[in-house]
Amino acid sequence: MKNDGQEQNATCVRWGLSTMTSFTDQLSDSNDAYVKSFDAHDVPGRAGVHLLLLTCMDSRIVPHAVLGLEVGDMKVIRNAGAQLNPEVERDIVLGSYLLDCDNIVIMAHTRCAMASLSIADVKETLARLSGLDFSTFEPRMIENQEEKLRRDVATLLANPLLKNDVKVQGAIYDVDSGKVNWIC
Repeated sequence: MKNDGQEQNATCVRWGLSTMTSFTDQLSDSNDAYVKSFDAHDVPGRAGVHLLLLTCMDSRIVPHAVLGLEVGDMKVIRNAGAQLNPEVERDIVLGSYLLDCDNIVIMAHTRCAMASLSIADVKETLARLSGLDFSTFEPRMIENQEEKLRRDVATLLANPLLKNDVKVQGAIYDVDSGKVNWIC
């Protein structure tokens, strides 16, 4: 039987992470530099401008920079496609009461894989890349991004548990220009 260290090494090799230690070292060095200039120790845990943003996990989106905000100004939830789902909806309800989030923005983006690929293409690609069976894998793909965004805004506004007077808006971020286009 393998010990925990052997299992971890086997997992790293399986996923092509054999160089993870050096990558982690690089991240640690970057964090050390960040710590030297860190000045957010007095920032409260509530949303300073009363905003919660649900956006995509796409690395081209730097949420605070996109909206001209600072550390502590808003709460950010990210997932594939900036999609409202029951778990995210519960988190937003919590944020509306406990974290001073009186404004909710659901912000999708242009050229999003979740809105531009078919479920068949995603399954095929994942199977090809991994060698695993993805036939029962069901990611939440987006057929019509603007329609989905409008539906998510309406769903959230209709949630009876959401704090009264919370404003919910939808937007699409253009990854080619940096522009946020307000949809609903």
